[in-house]
Amino acid sequence: MLQPNPALTSLFAQEFAWCQVQSGQTAAILTEPDSSAQYLATSLTSLSACGARPFQLMLPIDPTQQNDTAVNRGNACSTLLQGFPEVVEMLKQVDFIVDLSVEGLIHSEERGEILKHGPRMLYIREPADALARLLPTAERAQRIDCAVELAKVAKTMTVTSPAGTDLRVDLADSLVTGSRGFCAEPGSWANWGQGLIAVFPASPDVNGLAVLAPGDIVFPFYKYVESPVHLYFTDGFVTGVEGDGVDAALIRDYLDRWEDREARGISHVGWGMHEKALWHALSLYSKDEAIGVDGRAFAGNFLLSTGPNPAAGRHTLCHFDIPMRNCSVFLDGQPVVENGAIVEPTLKPNA
Repeated sequence: MLQPNPALTSLFAQEFAWCQVQSGQTAAILTEPDSSAQYLATSLTSLSACGARPFQLMLPIDPTQQNDTAVNRGNACSTLLQGFPEVVEMLKQVDFIVDLSVEGLIHSEERGEILKHGPRMLYIREPADALARLLPTAERAQRIDCAVELAKVAKTMTVTSPAGTDLRVDLADSLVTGSRGFCAEPGSWANWGQGLIAVFPASPDVNGLAVLAPGDIVFPFYKYVESPVHLYFTDGFVTGVEGDGVDAALIRDYLDRWEDREARGISHVGWGMHEKALWHALSLYSKDEAIGVDGRAFAGNFLLSTGPNPAAGRHTLCHFDIPMRNCSVFLDGQPVVENGAIVEPTLKPNA
């Protein structure tokens, strides 16, 4: 095993402190063959220094999935724990889980089953310099909590943009989550570095048009949009993907390959709130070293996502995250983001 780097060990210790890792707690480090050996060594050292009792759990890549690599890898939902019910049962009993798997368990059915029993789960995937830059702060966490409260009481979200976006989302009975970059509460999940709000609509009343403009980002393609794409939503589902460029063709082809209607359903909507996240980070890191936290979290982006939606009772392995720039987001007609900038006073970062 690699020897841990002292600076990286100190960095991990800071994050684990945010996650309330305490002496005597059990900590499982979930890995697969492609997981970072450096992050494994650092996690073991930092968790031990916290007084926790860490152990590594290595799971193989399912060979039956290899023929579907081009479809399943990227931002699709992880199947890592499928076929290992005894592992799921074991993970329910631990206090803290460090997820070092390549895709992460975020949208897997097993993750929700595990978290219902109280473990906290932290996904770590970004390069070390990004992890340091995106460390949590109390001020940002408070702003994200305020955003969650605003969204919880709102009845509708409307989104517009100079490119032509005009989307309306019914927020009745929605599941509202704030991703603060750390998991301190029992049963919570976090992606280190994230800072955003996500609303999973329960209502099928999601209608209108989202226009992707050059500079917007499409995950799992890990690419900036170069030509306009029109996404038409009818009763909560994408019913049309129009555009003359390769971007529209890629999205159409990818969705068609799944042969799954649920893949076209709305997953979540929200906006980025991390003032240190970089829109241009996608041009700095390859998709082999980063999962795109910067792109999803940079302040003022409108994050439009399709695929799994627990609030609507839908599950699919296909998932799109599409951070859009220069949008305006309104809750019950009141602006929280205008032209890509956060304007609600309680949500604006301190100077």
